[in-house]
Amino acid sequence: MPLRLDRRRLDARAGRGRATLSQSFMQRFGKRSVSQPVEGRRLPRMQVVLRAAALAACLGSASLLGAEAPPAVPTATSSDLSSALPPEEWTRVERAIDRGLEWLASQQADDGSFPSNPVGQPAVTSLAVMAFLSRGHLPGHGIYGRQIDRAIEYVLAQQDRRGYFSALRVAPTPGHLTPPQTVHYNHSIAGLMLGEVYGMTSGAQSRRIETALSKALAYSRSIQAIGKAHPDEAGGWRYAYQNGGLGQANSDLSVSGWALMFYRSARNAEFAVPKQFVDEGLDFVERCYVDDPADRQDGVFRYRPLSVQKEAKATLANTGSAMLVLALGGRHDSEMVRQGAQWYASRNYPDASKTGHFYLASYYSSQAMAQVGGGVWNRVYPQIAAAVMNEQTPGGAWPSGSGNEVSFGSTYSTSLAVLALTPPYQLLPIYQR
Repeated sequence: MPLRLDRRRLDARAGRGRATLSQSFMQRFGKRSVSQPVEGRRLPRMQVVLRAAALAACLGSASLLGAEAPPAVPTATSSDLSSALPPEEWTRVERAIDRGLEWLASQQADDGSFPSNPVGQPAVTSLAVMAFLSRGHLPGHGIYGRQIDRAIEYVLAQQDRRGYFSALRVAPTPGHLTPPQTVHYNHSIAGLMLGEVYGMTSGAQSRRIETALSKALAYSRSIQAIGKAHPDEAGGWRYAYQNGGLGQANSDLSVSGWALMFYRSARNAEFAVPKQFVDEGLDFVERCYVDDPADRQDGVFRYRPLSVQKEAKATLANTGSAMLVLALGGRHDSEMVRQGAQWYASRNYPDASKTGHFYLASYYSSQAMAQVGGGVWNRVYPQIAAAVMNEQTPGGAWPSGSGNEVSFGSTYSTSLAVLALTPPYQLLPIYQR
């Protein structure tokens, strides 16, 4: 059974219910026990992070904004993310998650993938793996362990000799949703997932992941370091073979956000990702910030810097993505993140009919608000959960979204819906607070 959100966590402020969840976590993963510290020697990769996940799930953690948040942002009543909903609502959320994962597991193909438009692979399969991990399911363990292993092997098999991940051949091809346009999404999301599972695997599979991640990181840096068409695009990522392979390289917030999450996951897994690389990417993200409050009706971060693309729009998805990667990159106390938190707290979260990229935006927003914590989380997460659960079908799946999301089907939307609902578990190392 997956790790459940212990009802006694809801009384954490009274100091009750903490030991049981921690003990059950360690008992369940006893074969992968956490090593004791040895002087002059680091703990095995990611094991410390896994222990931190258990403790975070039990104890909650302090708000990143705390008392210094803008006055209009609601004041936190608890640092425990589970305080956002009463117990009966958590029961509904957990049932929705488990029904979604049961449906998702039923969709796996013989090759280990979770079916989607081939141009979105292996990203969609990687998101499905992360959805299972976010509920406490691990490779090789429990009811979904074998399926997670098969999905990991599928993703590893999609790596090109040059280091990038793509199920389709990448060559100069004009048009929308072609391999050159999606390759860096596929690459970064696959790398992010492999960074998360690296410390949860062992033996030959772990060695294959290590080799793949090393090649993938080298490829990511090579794309980041390419000279860009505009100085304000430095440090970011966008498409391969841009403008049919004839134009200079560009950057956008959408692709760059995933690339930075890949970097963060790899750093957590103890791969050598210099802080300089991360800072260059975060600097690009900050250049997408909307300076004028009068222009923030639709969001606080644009798709691209205004100096680069005058018509670049601010959106909910871009705002959530930017806030998330800035927080994960250590800039959680920046004024930009504070303004983003204020923006979220000042409005109602939209339902699927009122925003583009609903599932992607909900995933970003939920994870970003978990990083912010406090009263902003307590206000926004219940709205996100209600909007997401309202879209679930009787069979457990979430239907395809609108716009580009339609192209990737229900495995994509279901994976992102689960990831939008599971931040309170704090089981994915990258998203721990």
